[in-house]
This record gives sequence, C-alpha cells and structure tokens, in this order.
Amino acid sequence: MTTIADALRGLKISPKEISNRTTLSIERIEAILSGQNAAISEVRAIASGLRVPLHLLARERPASEAKSMRPLFRDTRKGQASYDLTVEKVASFIEAALEILPPRAELPAWLQDIKADERTYAEADRLAKQFRRMVFESHEEQPATELFLVLGSLEGMIVSRLDYSRYEGVSLIAGNYCFIFVSPRFAGRMLFTAGHELGHIAAHHQNDDKALFEEPSDIGSFGRYSKDEAFVDAFSSCLLLPDVGVGKSLKMFREHFRVDSKNLTDLEILLLARFYGVSFEVAARRCEDLGLLPAGVGHSLATALRKEFGSPEKRAEALDLPPRTDVPFPPISAILAQHLTSKINLGEISIGWAADRLGVTIGEILAANVRAA
Repeated sequence: MTTIADALRGLKISPKEISNRTTLSIERIEAILSGQNAAISEVRAIASGLRVPLHLLARERPASEAKSMRPLFRDTRKGQASYDLTVEKVASFIEAALEILPPRAELPAWLQDIKADERTYAEADRLAKQFRRMVFESHEEQPATELFLVLGSLEGMIVSRLDYSRYEGVSLIAGNYCFIFVSPRFAGRMLFTAGHELGHIAAHHQNDDKALFEEPSDIGSFGRYSKDEAFVDAFSSCLLLPDVGVGKSLKMFREHFRVDSKNLTDLEILLLARFYGVSFEVAARRCEDLGLLPAGVGHSLATALRKEFGSPEKRAEALDLPPRTDVPFPPISAILAQHLTSKINLGEISIGWAADRLGVTIGEILAANVRAA
C-alpha cells in the first residue's frame, strides 16, 4: 500500500501550502511527508483541504488499476513507478461519474460531426469555426468566455476542475462520454487549456482511448514539441479568437482610441486579449497567424511589457482598460449534476459518497441539486 507521503509528494506542492489548506501545522505536515503515520483525523483534514477523495488516501488498490479503468490509464505513468495522486483522482472521478450517468451506446452526435482530416492550421481553423457554429449564436464574433458553461451543457460532455496538481489539463473519452479537466489558473490560461483539451477530444481521442495528462509546457507551445500539440493549440487559438471578430474588434479599437500607427500596438493587443478573455501572448500569437503582426513580435512585446511594467496585465491596469469578463466554471457539469441529483433523491447514492468520489464539497452538490431541480 502506498503511503500518504508518496501521494502528497506526487502533488508537487509545498508543506506550507498543504498546511494552509488543512489546518495542520507545517511541522506535522513535514513529519507526515517524512514517513510518520497520520491519524485518521489528519487524513480527513488532508483529504478535505486538498479536495482529495478520502478513499484514495486509505485505499487497498489504486483507482487507475480497477478493471474498467486500467485501459484508460495504462500509459499515464510513462515508465515511472511512483504513485500519482492526480491520476488516481481523475480515475476515481471517471469511475464515479460513469456509475452516476446513464450508459451511452455511442459518442455524442456533435462529436461525431467533427472530424479532423489533416494536421494543418487551416484544418484547425475550419474545425474551430464548425464548433463555434454549433454552440454560439454570433459564431463569427462572440467571445468564448463562457466556454466552460458551453462545454458542460453539451450532450455527453463532463468538465471538472483539477485542483492541486502539477498537470494543467486532462482529456479522455470513457463510456462514450467526453471528459475535460482543467487546473485553476489565470482565467485566460484556463480558457486556452479548455480549448486545447477540446481539440484533443475532437482530433485524437475518438481514435485513442487513453487518458492524456498534460503539464504546462505541453500547452501553448504551438508546435515546439509535436505536430499534434501544434494542431490543438491552433484549434484553441482559432476557437477563442475568431478571425472575423478579431478584425472587427481591432478596427473598433483603433477608431475609438484614435490609433494612428500603421502597425498594431500593445494597446490594441491588450484590448483584444481582455475582450476575448485570453492572455496577451495568445492574442498576439493569433494576430501573427492572421498576418497582422510579423512572426515573433508578440513575444518581443510581451517581454518588453514584463520588463517595464511587470506583466502585460499590469500594463493594462496602468492604462485603465476595461476589466476582464468573468469566466464562470461550475464545480459540477450540468448533465452530471442532473443525474447526481436524481440518484441522491432516490437514495441510490449518498451526498458524502458523491463528494468524496467527485472531489467536490457537499455545499457544491447541494447547490447543483437546487440548479437541477
């Protein structure tokens, strides 16, 4: 049986942060990390504070090794023997969700309609436009700041947070349901990660049943490491920054702020980033891909803003630009909340079991119960 110390070390977070989240002292956390036994009350405090399913800290077998889960998670350790708590949390969530949700005989209809024929930027743009037409009324211009709500309302799609993890995004298809997990970060980064993982769902997971766990360096590199990653980065960029909308927005910004420069300035890119909910770097890169900026200029501008102002966001604040729109991210996706509420009301599962397996609070389940009623 793997120790709690092994599980906590796999999260890659400091003893101080664990202490802040669990009410246990730093000294006690360090003692547990060194191998000392933890009392059941301490295990409960750790599970509650870090949103780790309690049964994973007191288990007899890893969740990823359950018969139904093993094929999905067989490659997640990448040759490492160490226990990965995030992998087990995701496996536990998937196992519980499939127990709550009704069986599906086939993939969602919307996903079956999306097919990537080749791994090119033009194809990523076509796929993004196709998806936007499916989900947005003003598909050529509308910001995707409500992407988490949109994804969570799609047939057969479950979106969830990935708390306290070294991974930034996870995606897979299981039981003909699509699952996307996104780690809480800067809202612009979270949107890009969600789009990136959606790209994997559309382009790769229909033919590959393995779960994909991605670290920060895997997302937003635009082809630095692989053609597949370049494709889904391009898909996310086109999804979040539609070309027609970008063109109209920049024209409006230049007219409103009376920009005389022939070239795009940091002001317009900052406004574009805030309007569409993305980071300065993602907005600048999209402008480069659309031929509105020379290649590499976006990175140079971002570097200059960090050097002079601390970050592009601080530059935007100094210019008193309009604030970013909130990016809502419900703790429980609509379809899962609906069936979870039904099973709780019928007495088929308990709130405590659901909270532990899904890594949410009882309060969040009760709130989802009210929304689903």
